[in-house]
Amino acid sequence: MFAFADRDHVIEVVTAAGWAPPRFEKLDMDLDIAAGWGLEEAVVQSTQIGAVNSWLRNQPAEVVSAAVASIHEALAPYSDGARVRLPGAMWLISRRLPKRAPPLRH
Repeated sequence: MFAFADRDHVIEVVTAAGWAPPRFEKLDMDLDIAAGWGLEEAVVQSTQIGAVNSWLRNQPAEVVSAAVASIHEALAPYSDGARVRLPGAMWLISRRLPKRAPPLRH
């Protein structure tokens, strides 16, 4: 998933597939990790998906409780009513066909 955060890796993959080198446009934006449902939902979501979920799986209740409290504390400054906005960045990657496209394989 994060391999595509490496610009050189993306260029290598795209050009190896026969495409022209891609254009990269950085997009900075705030991401609402609560999806409009507030801080408590953001904390729940943060513990139910991704790496945190894996780390908390099979942990004693006191470890899970401490982690949930820590996540709540960390996210609280980003809470604004129903939203929890974290600064984020992503690449918009576009590419164009080479002058002569490789044949399609069926």
